Amino acid sequence: MADNRKNPESQFSAQLDGQLSEAESAALDALLESDPQARAKVEALRQANEIGRQQFDALLKEPVSLDLVRSIKTASEPRRAVQFPEAPRRKVRLKPTLVTVVASSLLMFGLGAGAGYMFGARPSMMTYADIAGDPSKAWLDDVTSHYRLFSRQSRHLVELPANESAHIVEWLMATTGVSFRIPDLTEDGLEFIGARLYSAGGRPVGQLVYRNRDSEVIAISFAKSLAPTDTEMREVIRDDIGLVTWQGLQASYVLTGPSSDAFLDTLAAKVARII
Repeated sequence: MADNRKNPESQFSAQLDGQLSEAESAALDALLESDPQARAKVEALRQANEIGRQQFDALLKEPVSLDLVRSIKTASEPRRAVQFPEAPRRKVRLKPTLVTVVASSLLMFGLGAGAGYMFGARPSMMTYADIAGDPSKAWLDDVTSHYRLFSRQSRHLVELPANESAHIVEWLMATTGVSFRIPDLTEDGLEFIGARLYSAGGRPVGQLVYRNRDSEVIAISFAKSLAPTDTEMREVIRDDIGLVTWQGLQASYVLTGPSSDAFLDTLAAKVARII
């Protein structure tokens, strides 16, 4: 066994990895009880390891950009490289030291800061951890489920057609209690098809339905909210469905469409100004 007094942090790492025998672990514990210097080294290693774990956990909570998801979905299959037989390699086992652990912690902290800077320029995105603890989860669940069902319809895509716009505004305002205008999104390649009424999160929801040039359905849903809370736009991906949510003075809004549409956030910002 290596001399614990020369490198107690290395022995502590081996203990964490389950590489020490019971006798060696007992010897290390005895050393830490009797040697303040060795105990200080191990405590520094323990703190560095905790910092690294916290930074890594923070990175896992970073939201994934819709653009990245879309790039992955639309990327072509990589070409297979020619495989050449590799020469036998000598296996070398590297044990982490205090220096490498601290360096790794600082690196992960830098990556986390960089990721925060990159996402800062785009609308805030909601992670699945946020959704799980958000009281509006039921509302988004219902909006997503409804969109997944009705967007596959053809003859029954809407309840009232676009040529009854005046009646649509009167009907949905009376039912939802939300004042609104039907946005003209022709310049964005969207054709207004009509409107629907459904329930989400225990509230009546009005929905304006559009179709883009690829015959994909884009929908604007709105429901009366008790009071505005978070007014920032947030992007959410539910499998193949993309949602952009925001709060107005009177209502909660969700723009829904295919997650492959790279301009949902831009479109939502325009809708928010008009509706």
